[in-house]
Amino acid sequence: MSTVLSGARAPTILVVDDSLAVRQLTVSVLRRQGYDVLEAGDGREGLDTALREQPDVILCDIHMPILDGWDVVREARSSESLGTTPILMLTSDNDRVSVRRAMAAGADDYLTKPWTQHELISAVVSLLEKASRHRADAERAQEQLRSAVLATIPHELRTPMVSILGSTELLLTRRERYTPERVQGMLEDVHRSALALGRTISRMMDWAELSAAQVHRETRSMAYRLDVAQAMVEVLGSTAFAKEVQAVLKVPPETVSGVFAGHPVQVRVEPCHLQCWSPDFHKIMTELLVNALRFSKPGRPVGVTGKALLHGRYQLEIANLGVAMPEKFISQIGALSQADREVHEQQGMGLGLAIGQLAARRNGATLHVTRFDGLPTVVRLTFLQHSAEPEQSALL
Repeated sequence: MSTVLSGARAPTILVVDDSLAVRQLTVSVLRRQGYDVLEAGDGREGLDTALREQPDVILCDIHMPILDGWDVVREARSSESLGTTPILMLTSDNDRVSVRRAMAAGADDYLTKPWTQHELISAVVSLLEKASRHRADAERAQEQLRSAVLATIPHELRTPMVSILGSTELLLTRRERYTPERVQGMLEDVHRSALALGRTISRMMDWAELSAAQVHRETRSMAYRLDVAQAMVEVLGSTAFAKEVQAVLKVPPETVSGVFAGHPVQVRVEPCHLQCWSPDFHKIMTELLVNALRFSKPGRPVGVTGKALLHGRYQLEIANLGVAMPEKFISQIGALSQADREVHEQQGMGLGLAIGQLAARRNGATLHVTRFDGLPTVVRLTFLQHSAEPEQSALL
């Protein structure tokens, strides 16, 4: 009996196996169930086919020529278009080491040969259902995002606009009643409000551009090579970062190097080259560091640590000790939400995290808030390494 509903689009399954006999058997079983099946005889051909055809599920052998199954999974997971495609490993290995290695590389499930027809179909159906749930979750997140935009934009734009209109109306109709000092103060208020309005509009444009890139699945070329230690020096030393801190936290320029709004920023990262476009890295770190400074207790440091992980990954963590983030806010991190606005007037924090998250995704990286109880709050970024680096630490 077919597992594909009548009238529904048949899911596409890609079978990658260098054994012709095993591949033909697998393809035959799946086609009898009504699936549209593609096949490839080695890992490189399989990966190229997956990138071109975008199958719903990939079935992949482990031991193959040219590109083995582990490398297929790693390269698929580093691709934006295949990053969430379910992958089922088919292996004759029955040792736990091979299974763990396959799962660590990013596989979703595995079957040990010889498998039964029932086991194969059950595994494929399970992965298709998982993918369907993932799409439904993504659609719900997009709807939350649209709702959050509608709820947030009016406040972010209206507050400075009301100040500008109110002050300019008074200056136009009653200027003769005010002292020169009062007029000067009102003009300064207008200027500050205009700067705040311009900043909000600019960041909304950044968010819109990044969101459009997500919709069209645009990614930065993996040819971009970024020295993470040098990039952190550039971010913290940039005039743009200093101006952002002053604008958001409303503080005068710092005179002590490495101190921003009274908070020391301590950076300790292992040297590594990442696959990331430099302007996007600056954007990500600026948004996350400003949020960390904003939510830190007075005088407490903000820490940035970086270390190389297995399988060509690199992890950056930004940590601060301060106000706890509400769990509801964290659950809507991808939207333009606001953490307890009536208690902590932190305009645009949700927007900043959304910008950071989208910029990370465009470069094949991920962003997660791993702790939000204030002890400390930790935001974790996981990048792809561009190449292997020596295992030593750099203290900035």
